[in-house]
Amino acid sequence: MSMVAARMQKMKAGNLTGIGNHNQRKTENHSNPDIDIDRSNLNYELVHQTENYKTDIQAFINENKASSRAVRKDAVLVSEWIITSDTIFFEALTPEQTRSFFEEAKDYFADRFGEQNIRYATVHLDETTPHMHLGVVPFDEDYKLSAKTVFNRPVLREIQEDLPKVLQTAGFDIERGRKGSEQKNLTVPEYKAMKKEQEEIEKKVQQKKEELSAYQKETKKEYPLAILPMKENKMVDVETGEKNIFGKSKMKQEKQWTGNVLLSEEDYLTMTHAIQQGKEAEEKLTAVLETDVYEENAFFKAKVESLAEEKIILRKEKKEILDLNNKHVGLYRVLEKENSFLKGEISDLKKELRLLYKTTRSFLKERTSDIKAFKTLFNDFMRDLSEKLTSNGIDNHFEKEQEKEKKKERTQSRGRFR
Repeated sequence: MSMVAARMQKMKAGNLTGIGNHNQRKTENHSNPDIDIDRSNLNYELVHQTENYKTDIQAFINENKASSRAVRKDAVLVSEWIITSDTIFFEALTPEQTRSFFEEAKDYFADRFGEQNIRYATVHLDETTPHMHLGVVPFDEDYKLSAKTVFNRPVLREIQEDLPKVLQTAGFDIERGRKGSEQKNLTVPEYKAMKKEQEEIEKKVQQKKEELSAYQKETKKEYPLAILPMKENKMVDVETGEKNIFGKSKMKQEKQWTGNVLLSEEDYLTMTHAIQQGKEAEEKLTAVLETDVYEENAFFKAKVESLAEEKIILRKEKKEILDLNNKHVGLYRVLEKENSFLKGEISDLKKELRLLYKTTRSFLKERTSDIKAFKTLFNDFMRDLSEKLTSNGIDNHFEKEQEKEKKKERTQSRGRFR
């Protein structure tokens, strides 16, 4: 009987963009070779409450969380479950039954963890094995965000026990995965190493099968239902169908096969050795197949795909930042040149202003009879000028020059009286 595989992945804010692009097939180039883009149109969503995973899910959490405090940057925002089984199981189902299988699984999580907290449920049919990505925001009953509380160890064990029962009740011939507290989720490198070992074992088993088949053809023997050239026979008494004068059945002796076959010692040892090697390889393969490798296959494919797509996005963002930086550097250099030019202009204007001030002062001084009259006339001129400039929002630089002149005169006056 096939087994249901249900594995959880914790998603933080930094993971949501990549997993969203993977689940919604937003990119055309996929690092996962198992994705057949010609079949991506067969994918469908059972729950679609978000267009942009990161933006929409963060908004949902902020709107519904009980606490007014900001969500921690390293908080788990989504617990993503990957639900699947083996290829043999799905090959026996119609498309409608396959959809029903995933709907039953989705409804189980919705009933237990809240329909509103299921933000997406996407079924992929364009990969080797059908599977569903189901995202649950881990809100507890008090609407506190806590993946550790919502999906603690007892809850995870209950899911592994209850989900197969729910699916069995719905009519699916499936059982829970292998039990065992020592099992653990593999990392991507561990999974790749295990996958490589599995492939090597499969190659070895196939090689032994081919060697055994060649041996059988060579010796014209088959195993285990053999038609061998040398059969072990024995003489037995059988009825002839006739009766003697006493009315008893007449008997005769004939050869009959005992069910045993005769092999040379060399053939026996060769066949025994080949069979033993095949059994050992098959046992090792079975041991690998009974681990979580296949159950976690879809999960790690999605994780690798997510990381690859996040890398592409980060590269694009980095390029945009560099382009923007280069643009700002160019703008800064232009402004720096303009600033230098304006400084020169300001310096020239200040010189012209001082010259204009001195010229005006000399002009008024030459046309007054005494120093007191000059000062009165000049002060009146400065006052009128200041009013006009102030009313037009212009700084009166003549006043500044006048202050400088007064300060200079006071300094010279103190020097004469020392």
